[in-house]
Amino acid sequence: MPFPTPVAELAPNTYAFESTPVVKATGFREYDARWWFGHPGSTKAPELNLMGLQALGMGLGTLLHELGKPLEVVTGHDFRSYSGAVKTALMQGLMASGCTVHDIGLALSPMAYFAQFHLDVGAVAMVTASHNDNGWTGVKMGCDRPVTFGPDEMGRLKEIVLSGNLRTAPRGAYNFVSNLAEAYIDDITRGKRIGRKLKVVAACGNGTAGAFVPKALEKLGVEVIPLDCDPDWTFPRYNPNPEDMEMLEAMGEAVRSHGADLGLGFDG
Repeated sequence: MPFPTPVAELAPNTYAFESTPVVKATGFREYDARWWFGHPGSTKAPELNLMGLQALGMGLGTLLHELGKPLEVVTGHDFRSYSGAVKTALMQGLMASGCTVHDIGLALSPMAYFAQFHLDVGAVAMVTASHNDNGWTGVKMGCDRPVTFGPDEMGRLKEIVLSGNLRTAPRGAYNFVSNLAEAYIDDITRGKRIGRKLKVVAACGNGTAGAFVPKALEKLGVEVIPLDCDPDWTFPRYNPNPEDMEMLEAMGEAVRSHGADLGLGFDG
């Protein structure tokens, strides 16, 4: 039986929502995809559900078939309460289309791009809401490393997914990649040391970067002043977005109070 064709909207907490893929067309952007996924207590209608993510994964696999690309994809996810489930549904769709998934787990987007080279895998599908508030999700995709999808590929992916013309194939597989974070940090810090002692505020807004950035800076010989570096997907102080004044002001105050040389802010 073919996978159901996605629809644009359904009321959540209903049988239809749990048995029909929801994928809003406006989520497909020029260079990535982004949707309101929702969270408990939200009154805004979700633009995407888990079955919609399965359809997206199958659509990406279908596009790889169409382009004649190897059916191997690096996947990772950011630190949100729902991102693991989002990635799992996406991977189910990829595997249903015959892809081998290389799951790097919790990661930053640059780590996923690094993994394409480190693992010799051409395609990537990184689940990240970037700087957006809780409730949002998105996927950054590509199949010609180091380039990610542009308007042509995103437009074709949108056509495939929304049409429901999704290809299934046997021999899909799953591979969990251990210690990718260590390999990434080793790679970007190898043979590099800061020439003079620096005191740096690392502001992570309790987002994904807190799991990796302090370690990388310390390996460069930097004295790190951690600011909200413990991952907490409730984002108890503010949304991890260095463009927001609340986070910028907290960074500035930390730099002044610790006599730091500079502050570095990280999103998502």
